[in-house]
Amino acid sequence: MPMKRRNSTDRTGRSKKAARHVRLYYWMMETAAWKSLNGNQRAIYVEMAARYNGSNNGLIHFSARQAAAALHMSKATGARGLAVLVERGFIVAMTRGGFNIKDKQAQATQWRLTEFNCDVTGALPSKEFARWSPEFISRSHHEDTNVPLVRPKRPSGETGTPENNPERASGETVKRVLTVPRSHQRDTYSLPGGGSASLAAPDPPSDLSIPDFLRRSNWTH
Repeated sequence: MPMKRRNSTDRTGRSKKAARHVRLYYWMMETAAWKSLNGNQRAIYVEMAARYNGSNNGLIHFSARQAAAALHMSKATGARGLAVLVERGFIVAMTRGGFNIKDKQAQATQWRLTEFNCDVTGALPSKEFARWSPEFISRSHHEDTNVPLVRPKRPSGETGTPENNPERASGETVKRVLTVPRSHQRDTYSLPGGGSASLAAPDPPSDLSIPDFLRRSNWTH
């Protein structure tokens, strides 16, 4: 009677006889999402994949601090790398990290690698990274920067020319307002032996319209 052959692979497709290893599929490396990653982000993903043992997907503990220690980078670089991997669709946070009051220890976030089955819910691989496109970045940037310019409403009757302000729409006008510089203000100086003298700047050119409240009767010519 022939002996029954045992299944040599586990439910993830890995050989039960092969030593534990990290496998990067060629088809995944050919996706636009993978090609958009820099070296640090790829290294973070490999480090996370190395913590997957075939039965803990969705329970993989990993933090920016651990990325910094394992890959000799700053925590800020590790945090940015995790954020990019989430945005590209390679990983999904299942349980957010925090401080465990009972154990008095910080708990790292638990992650799921989307290329494998989820060992928490039993869901099939979602592989969001396969549907990612660089257009997602350009579209998001366009939506953030394409903010309409809102101009304040101007009272009716104001006059002006669009040539003086290229941003002003055709038909919008503004009234020229005269500002009196400091040189037109009267200055008072002390003279030797007591007494004082006051000096004032000459009148501005006659082609400017000066509001009544700015006119001074003691200006000299």
